[in-house]
Amino acid sequence: MSKILLLNPPAPSLFIRDYYCSFESKADYYWPPQDLLALSGLLSKGNDIYVIDGIFDKRSSDDISSFINENGIDILFFTTGTATLLYDKKILSEIKEKTGVFTVVSSGILKYYAEEFFKKLSFIDAAILDFTDPEIREFVENPYRKKWNTIWVKKGDELEEPLNVFKRTFFYDPPLHELFPYDKYSIPIAKKNPFAVVIASMGCPYKCRFCTVANYGVKFREIENTIQELKKLKLLGFKEILFQDPTLTVNTKFLNSLLTRMIEENLNFSFSCNADINSMNEEKIVLLKKAGCHTVNIGLESGDDRILKLYNKQLNTKKAIEVVKLFKKHRIRTLGYFIIGLPGETEDTIEKTIEFSKSLDLDFASFAIATPDVGSDLRREAIEKGWIKGDMDFFDSTDNPILDLPDLPMEKIKKLRNRAEREFYLRPKYILKRLTQILSFREFITTLKNGFVIIKRIILRK
Repeated sequence: MSKILLLNPPAPSLFIRDYYCSFESKADYYWPPQDLLALSGLLSKGNDIYVIDGIFDKRSSDDISSFINENGIDILFFTTGTATLLYDKKILSEIKEKTGVFTVVSSGILKYYAEEFFKKLSFIDAAILDFTDPEIREFVENPYRKKWNTIWVKKGDELEEPLNVFKRTFFYDPPLHELFPYDKYSIPIAKKNPFAVVIASMGCPYKCRFCTVANYGVKFREIENTIQELKKLKLLGFKEILFQDPTLTVNTKFLNSLLTRMIEENLNFSFSCNADINSMNEEKIVLLKKAGCHTVNIGLESGDDRILKLYNKQLNTKKAIEVVKLFKKHRIRTLGYFIIGLPGETEDTIEKTIEFSKSLDLDFASFAIATPDVGSDLRREAIEKGWIKGDMDFFDSTDNPILDLPDLPMEKIKKLRNRAEREFYLRPKYILKRLTQILSFREFITTLKNGFVIIKRIILRK
């Protein structure tokens, strides 16, 4: 038996460390890291599990070190990302110095960046590349027992590279959601509270050049294993699910099996998920609605078909229009993701994206500035062409421009993104639509709160 601490490190503001990217929350939303959740289930049998979510429980390195020493923690798992790497480096190095605890890092960027991590973060003893691999149970018993499939281990001054054997299915015991401060988590699109994050699949089969997830491959969780977790969540009193899979809907057979089992078990969750446009049809949408889906997040990216093709986005604007109409027909809300300032864009293509976003009758929209995420083809191109420095590894994937493009100055990109937000959210027609959609006092308060946040952000960015 080991005593294990799962740490979401403290940060100066509301940062979200998703497995694939990290960013500062721009409104009233926050959810737990899915890798720490999965690890809490994977390691729950035979170990004592402790959780500190430092985003809310803003303990100092002294406080966390005292907790580790007083509770006899054997292994510390923490998660990190590009938006918080410098903060995490400081606090974790202090913890290591004060406790000497065996320290393991989990982060999606490790797939491309593991050796560099060990060089820059000398306090790390091991790094896991796949937080769903059952070998982690054996690893915590003896990290030096053998060469691992998906775990880097430091042995003295040497690094032992993993075998890189990735499985295409996964399962783990239900995560210990009750150890996380779930009462503090919130998402504006949720219909009910409390909500929980669940993952049923990982990776994405598409190869969009701007996306890091494109290079992970795809793996699916066993259906009955996911149902087991959902049953536990129902017993715990959860009413809402955020499926945090990059593309939950992409495999029709898998999706239909999962949704059918949810319906058969009368789980009665309301939920939201990431959905791809390309594989979507009316039959899928009907089943999503029947299983409890109320909102889908869809990657639309651009209103210009040339830009979509340039970045290998398996989508065109005509298909997007058709599918958004189908979602609306079946009363499923849509949140559209757009990217502003991709290399190759002009002011005209960005203008088309802004107009396209307003024409689709979306319920929500997110306008991110193009960011060369670690592991993406865009990052490799950006380094080759000198748009960023090769050692740039501290940035927020949803914040200000960092690409130094010859034909599209950073200040211009920033202004166009701010204009996109302003024109989408401050339309009288849109505001009236949102107000007429409010069906409960909770939704009224949530809408009001997030409306103020968005307006404040737009004013400050103007």
